[in-house]
Amino acid sequence: MNRPSFNEAWLAFRKVNHSVADVGSIIGGNVGKNITGGYFQNACPIRMSYVLNATGFPIARNSPYAKVSGADNKFYIYRVNDMIDYLTHTMGKPDLIVNNPKQSDFIGKKGNYRSKRAWLEQCQRTTLHYGMAVSVQISATY
Repeated sequence: MNRPSFNEAWLAFRKVNHSVADVGSIIGGNVGKNITGGYFQNACPIRMSYVLNATGFPIARNSPYAKVSGADNKFYIYRVNDMIDYLTHTMGKPDLIVNNPKQSDFIGKKGNYRSKRAWLEQCQRTTLHYGMAVSVQISATY
């Protein structure tokens, strides 16, 4: 299955690798309103939607996933489980699954990693990883 270029994805991700409030300000529209209103407290799937939209893999208006529009009239998935399903459906299963991962498990590897975390309402993450720089800490993979 086709996937975005990692370098393009990394560049796009850097634009939204900020606090939830800042992500709301950057994207604006209904994304911003829902973040400002306190409805969206986890920007992980929104950040990944931004990356997909910016790299030629836009979230379709008619996709079955929970989404809202940004000021750019693009759509942003806001539920983590929906993003995981979307990524699996559109890009296939993860290339690597590691149980109880450590950062050292990913040194020298590039890609999109999906992980489940055992804190913050069982927040799950989607993240980009480049060599030794990781956008979020990883605890247990999907």
